[in-house]
Amino acid sequence: MKKRIHMDKERKADYCARLQALLPSLRNRLGMTQSELGLVSGVSRVTISQLESGRATMNWLHFVALMLVCCENREAKEVVYANGLLDRELLCFLQNTEGETEVNVSVNVEALCDV
Repeated sequence: MKKRIHMDKERKADYCARLQALLPSLRNRLGMTQSELGLVSGVSRVTISQLESGRATMNWLHFVALMLVCCENREAKEVVYANGLLDRELLCFLQNTEGETEVNVSVNVEALCDV
């Protein structure tokens, strides 16, 4: 039986705040409108709009849903990785593993200069 990996509320809140700050840029990298991102992530367009404008605070469910979408797109994945959102702690938590976890991404530094 796998041991459950725990992440405290403060760490989750930090990840959420960092993704929220990147959200408009990431959505642009994905080439999606707020409605399109809402459809593929399951987060409503209204919520995405409120997150981008700062009228709402991202919660953990929003974070996971949006990260799943971002990690399916190479450019968006590079941005989240370069901003420390795909670190070993988060990958172990999401994969529910204790051991070594590899991050399979190559970062295009020139593309990141636009962020």
